[in-house]
Amino acid sequence: MVVIPAHVLKEAEIDNEASILPVSGGDSNQSFQIRGEHNRYFLKWREDPPPRLFQKEARQLSMLGNAVGVNVPEIARYGDHYLLLSWIEGNAASWTEEKLGEMIADLHREKGEYFGFDEDNFIGTLPQYNAMTDRWIEFYGNYRLLPQMEEADKRGRLPKERGKKAHQLVEKLHKWLSEPAYPALLHGDLWAGNWLVGPDGSPYVIDPAVSYGDPAFDRAMMALFGGYSARTMGSYDAKVKRDEREEDILPLYQLYFLFAHLNMFGEMYGSSVDRILRRYVG
Repeated sequence: MVVIPAHVLKEAEIDNEASILPVSGGDSNQSFQIRGEHNRYFLKWREDPPPRLFQKEARQLSMLGNAVGVNVPEIARYGDHYLLLSWIEGNAASWTEEKLGEMIADLHREKGEYFGFDEDNFIGTLPQYNAMTDRWIEFYGNYRLLPQMEEADKRGRLPKERGKKAHQLVEKLHKWLSEPAYPALLHGDLWAGNWLVGPDGSPYVIDPAVSYGDPAFDRAMMALFGGYSARTMGSYDAKVKRDEREEDILPLYQLYFLFAHLNMFGEMYGSSVDRILRRYVG
């Protein structure tokens, strides 16, 4: 049984009379529903988080929530060891999937002044390095793929042939990728578990790994693990024009997420990494 330290409960201003119920909430943190007399909250807590983990997450949620048409949980409080959010109680409606596609399209219509981000953040439990650049393809190679490849090498998960092909692919990214029309605001980790249904059927996004870049980067993760429904993607397509070479682009972006999973969870993801490398560099 996980016990939240008293100092965290005090800092988060959680009433002594509140009930605290563990809930499922990912691999990185302990998650709880806090039931008070008048309100319910979602608490993420970690005993030994990386520096400013929850502060950065709160900032990124605020950024997403400031985008027109994008819903996120309300940020109640946060500190070095916790993030306290409003509790989102789901009530799916027949139009929820369409609204989800529209909301992600609205997110991708938010324009930034540069590619990348102004501070490092996290993808899952791993650091995600950032810079503010003028060129997206260069950013993707240098600040997404290469750091994951270096991490894989440290963990003994980049055998010689895999490493050789991965470096060849990074050098040839310009062969397959084009510079986006503008730096779009990206969620950064849009697998199907990172959105919730709100009380009126509206979708909410959570657990961001924000940057500005190619919207296809988000769509790559959306298609990777189970994917999103045809209804969701249809409503997305009504607002955002996708590249006609999408089928060739998405695996290149999925490679980043697969490398991250390789580093977090092990060689079970190695064959997927190798399959994409073979597709592009033989």
